[in-house]
Order: sequence, then C-alpha cells, then structure tokens
Amino acid sequence: MWKIVGLQWVVGSLVCLLMLLVSVHHAQSALWGLASVAVPSTLFAVRLALGSKTPMGGTFVFLAGEFLKVAATVLIMFVASRIDPHLVWWSLVLTAVATLKSYFLAFFLR
Repeated sequence: MWKIVGLQWVVGSLVCLLMLLVSVHHAQSALWGLASVAVPSTLFAVRLALGSKTPMGGTFVFLAGEFLKVAATVLIMFVASRIDPHLVWWSLVLTAVATLKSYFLAFFLR
C-alpha cells in the first residue's frame, strides 16, 4: 500500500517537472492535479493502516474511505478552479490521471 502511495507522489512529481518545461502555469496546474489525487490517497492509506477492530468495521472504513477519497479529489479540483486564475485544466487532468494510474507501474515493478 505504501509503495503505491509513494509511487503516486513520484510519478505526479515527475509529470509536474515535465510540465515545467511547457510553462509555469502548466506546472502549477499539474501540482493541483498531483495534490487532488495523492493527498486523499495518502490520508486513506493512513486510515487503513490504523485499521479497525472488527471485520465489519474494516469494511465500513474501506467503503467510507473510498467515498471520502473521491469527494476530496473533487473538492480539491473545485478549490483549484476558484483559487488559481491561470489554471490549465488539461495539465491538471493529465497529472491526476498519471498519478492515479501509477499503480500499474507498481504492478510491473513488483
């Protein structure tokens, strides 16, 4: 679990650095994309690591955590659209997708 979360931060950071080659605005938007995926995933992993005392409680923690992770991602993207006047959506979405799908890389590095 921690390997995947760490890989999300690494892949997202690399995409942000690549966006810096395009422009500063693209890199800032890419940072929003990284934050919108990696921060909720990290918090979700921390909550799962804390665990639950019962199997039913663990299931509830997982399902509620997944829902909150998606809600936090949407909320961060909404906040980004309100705060950053130079937001480049395709940079944000590209970075978010690359960060989110980095678990494929973890599967092959296994």
